[in-house]
Amino acid sequence: MGKLLSWIFLTPLVLGLILFAASNRADVALRLWPFDYELTTPVALVGVGGLFLGFLWGAVMVWISGGVARGRARREAHRAEGAEKEVLRLKTDVEMLEEKLRAADAKAKSASLPVPASDTQASGSRHIL
Repeated sequence: MGKLLSWIFLTPLVLGLILFAASNRADVALRLWPFDYELTTPVALVGVGGLFLGFLWGAVMVWISGGVARGRARREAHRAEGAEKEVLRLKTDVEMLEEKLRAADAKAKSASLPVPASDTQASGSRHIL
């Protein structure tokens, strides 16, 4: 959808610039006051050049104003990378601990532990002191 909108916007703009350049081929003299220099160029070049310089100025201003956001994005990407490494480290720690637990369970099951003898006293209760 975005490409279609850009074509809809840019096509008339480019056609307008072409028509402007074709219609204004007369020469104009450009002078800068403190200097004794004169440049003779077509009017269309002055108009299109002014638009181009305005475009460049706007692009530079947008790039400069986006510097804070780009810096924040770099910091957050670095932070996310660190968090991913920490998650991987913790997963390996959990796997290692689970393996140790399985080994301890297997060792406990294989060890022959005596079964407690039942108490045959008349009271039926067993006191350990």
